[in-house]
Amino acid sequence: MNKNNIPKRGLSGLKAHFKDDFLAGFSVSLIALPLCLGIAIASGVPPLAGLITAIVGGMIASRVSGTFVTISGPAAGLIVITLGAAEAMGGAGAESGFAGYPHALGAIVIGGLIMAVFGLLKVGKVGDFFPSAAVHGMLAAIGIIIIIKQFFPAIGASSPSGEILEVAAEMPYAFLEYNPYALGIALVSLTVLIIHPMLKIKVIKMIPAPMWVLMFTIPLAAILGTEHLSMVKMPHDLFGEGGFELPSFEKIGESAFWIAVTGFALVSAIESLLSAKAVDSLDPYKRNSNLNKDLISMGAGSSLAATIGGLPMISEIVRSSANVNNGAKTQWSNFFHGGFLLIYLLVGVFIIEMIPISALAAMLVFTGFRLASPKEFKHMYKVGLMELEVFVVTLVAVLATDLIIGIIIGILFKYVLVVFKGTKFKELFKSHVSIEINGNVKTIHLKGSQIFSNYLSLKKKMDSGVQKYDELKLDFNEVTFVDHTVMEHLEDYARQAKLKGKEVYIVNVDSLNPVSSHPLAARDKRERQQKKKSILSSRTIEMLEFAQENNFKFENNDPNTDNWNFYNLTIRREIKSVTNLVSFTKGNIHYQIADLIISSGAQTTEDIDEITVMRFSSIENVPEFYMQKTGMIDLMKTALGNDDINFERHPTFSKKYELRSQDEKGVRGLFNETLLNHFEKLNIAYFGGDGKNLLIHQNDGFADPDKIRLLVGIAEQIGKDLILAKTNEIDNPS
Repeated sequence: MNKNNIPKRGLSGLKAHFKDDFLAGFSVSLIALPLCLGIAIASGVPPLAGLITAIVGGMIASRVSGTFVTISGPAAGLIVITLGAAEAMGGAGAESGFAGYPHALGAIVIGGLIMAVFGLLKVGKVGDFFPSAAVHGMLAAIGIIIIIKQFFPAIGASSPSGEILEVAAEMPYAFLEYNPYALGIALVSLTVLIIHPMLKIKVIKMIPAPMWVLMFTIPLAAILGTEHLSMVKMPHDLFGEGGFELPSFEKIGESAFWIAVTGFALVSAIESLLSAKAVDSLDPYKRNSNLNKDLISMGAGSSLAATIGGLPMISEIVRSSANVNNGAKTQWSNFFHGGFLLIYLLVGVFIIEMIPISALAAMLVFTGFRLASPKEFKHMYKVGLMELEVFVVTLVAVLATDLIIGIIIGILFKYVLVVFKGTKFKELFKSHVSIEINGNVKTIHLKGSQIFSNYLSLKKKMDSGVQKYDELKLDFNEVTFVDHTVMEHLEDYARQAKLKGKEVYIVNVDSLNPVSSHPLAARDKRERQQKKKSILSSRTIEMLEFAQENNFKFENNDPNTDNWNFYNLTIRREIKSVTNLVSFTKGNIHYQIADLIISSGAQTTEDIDEITVMRFSSIENVPEFYMQKTGMIDLMKTALGNDDINFERHPTFSKKYELRSQDEKGVRGLFNETLLNHFEKLNIAYFGGDGKNLLIHQNDGFADPDKIRLLVGIAEQIGKDLILAKTNEIDNPS
């Protein structure tokens, strides 16, 4: 990534990237509005509390945040703590008159200040300490708790009190008093949320699923009769009854208050660190957040929001992923998101009060399911039995006790397992290594066990090596065991180092046997070597037969996925694999077909797409550009003064496609008359250049042989056009 292309910060960034950040902020606000309301109601506090946090987070905390494209606001993961705090200190929900709400605010104020102190003490690196499986287990448990708690308002039944397992036991009896109107609204909401990711229609995808839920359920509630439903209630005077609420510290001498403070400080810090790191992986400019600064801003922001009635604040993953996907460049998108929410609060209260609570509850049930979906269990099983065991133990422990005790139990259980694997007690917190320097290369010879809790000591030595030397080698020859969390950290570390022009290599890792077929599985010297499966998938057989029929070359995969990174096709997404490569050469141009599996989003927002693409090379003077079908966001950018490259003599092309590049002259030289005429007749999802190669992609999903033949024909015709244009340029120089 050229440093000159990295977005500016501050007021210069506002001016340079106004269009992108403004539209991204607007798009995210449409997602945030219902989620903020739902999270607040589920937390047993007034719906206004959720909006306060998002507004303060966007318009104030974002100005001092250490992140780049994260969105701050209330999070579903903190519902459990807020609800428990309110219940323990007076009562939660409207039925109790929100009696525990002011006392919970007092706990949030102190918890936020503690979180800010964490940042001042520079403990952001502690985010690398927690074992991955235990964190996922905690999040899955939170998801299950949300599902159980929100099941009752979703079907219009009264919510029972008690421990979560006791509440779960009441779920079957809730159908004896369910509200058919509320249930109908909830089912429509869930249907929209489930179907939306499956639809590939760009106009539909441009409007976020939560907003589609409101577009369906608000009129449906009006038709059914709002008198039959529980509706969102908002204050009409923010400074009057039901408006801003001041925190109370009356319960500061009670254990319930300090249990809540501990929960707010620790869980907010953990979730914010995890979210910030996950969003960094999605950032197209690969910027690294200042995690300590983020803790300070989120902690101080939580305290500030709570002084007027807001919920705890974190860098939130769902809205942040949407922010990146909508083209955000800087933290000004977070500011605009907060600004739009403030506008909705000031002028749109009458619309907010048309939202049925069962629709918001259904959204949270869906969120809870994504946190605890069977996919999470399957993923942990694929990584390895140890990770699955830690995941399940943490999940059960959280459900049986609480969040803090549950994750502590999960971590202690992980220690039991790694000690059983042969890890010595002296290795639990210190990575044992020896150092070798050879010219500009630093080699760290690792010894014994490398596990989650001694990774920080290893990272310190790695940081020193990357700062002083161009190349860092990690020699695993004397390692006996390395866990999954360390493998994840090392892969991310190597990626970050490469972006800074440094190389990190792992050598002699083959002396350790992976415990599963997952590429980042734990490795154990005593483990039996995994047998490689030789069974070909039906897709591989299909592509192999296609290659044989046409006398093309076939390869199983391309391990270097970076070769297939093309701007705006993969810039905000990660290529998981490049498989089933079919290649041939024609007219001095090399063509290569491949199946790409690409993930977008992170954690609970992750979606997997499968596409078949055609890449062709050996073409001179290829500019960096991308062309894709014009969507709703593109039309909005045009209204704000878009920098799309248009061709006056081809208005059909310019209306049909968005074409962007910093090398407009090179793009205009590439897109000759013949090429423009072709694209006007075709429906192309994506066409782009990376400076060396061209890539074309027509439809989502893996293409069948007939569609591949069509793609080959399109690519060959483009190749001929480019060669002909180049020949004419040589024969008729200007």
